[in-house]
Amino acid sequence: MSRHWERQLDGLRRVMLTMGSMVESQVEAALLSASEMDRETAQRVLDSDDQIDVLDIEVEEESLQAIALFQPVASDLRSIAATMAVAHELERIGDLAVNIAACVLRILDQERRAEMPESLRQAHTHASAMLREGLDAFIERDAQRSRQLIETDAIVDELHHSIFDWLKQGVAERPEDFGWMIEMTSISRHVERIADHVTNIAEIVIYLVEGDIVRHRSHTTPREDG
Repeated sequence: MSRHWERQLDGLRRVMLTMGSMVESQVEAALLSASEMDRETAQRVLDSDDQIDVLDIEVEEESLQAIALFQPVASDLRSIAATMAVAHELERIGDLAVNIAACVLRILDQERRAEMPESLRQAHTHASAMLREGLDAFIERDAQRSRQLIETDAIVDELHHSIFDWLKQGVAERPEDFGWMIEMTSISRHVERIADHVTNIAEIVIYLVEGDIVRHRSHTTPREDG
């Protein structure tokens, strides 16, 4: 049974690696399209969304099959549950990348000169780095790195909040640009949500490694979309 169990876990790891790589590419492409106002890249993000959904379903099916076949206990069961939870977070991050791409297309349809504000560029950099670190922390079962990610989330939150000052000033000076500026503010919100979901992944890793539930200890607002 042990050999078959390890084979089942290896299959899950492979799917998770594929899914993580795909989501990371989606986020990078979405943010690149926002930075460069690139219609082709934004459309490619929209067209690729179904692939991530398929992988999320595959992870869930493989995990449930493993539970049914091998009836794992203790740490093994926790590992399967954590894998399913991380896959869900990755699927939500993929959805946010699609939302960013959709904002880009709406901005381009307005046919006005749009430019990403500096606060959003910085948030973009932090969120992308967080996603890479979060995936590595999950693969390597690194609780220490995960705790550092939770702290980094506050930086992205502050950068998102600062964009409202940019919006107020921009609209006051150029009211005709309100349309694309509000879309850029929405992109900032989606980037902030990406960082929130990476934080969720970090909390899952801490639970997986240490059995310690850290959710809500240092956050006062929920991080679930909807």
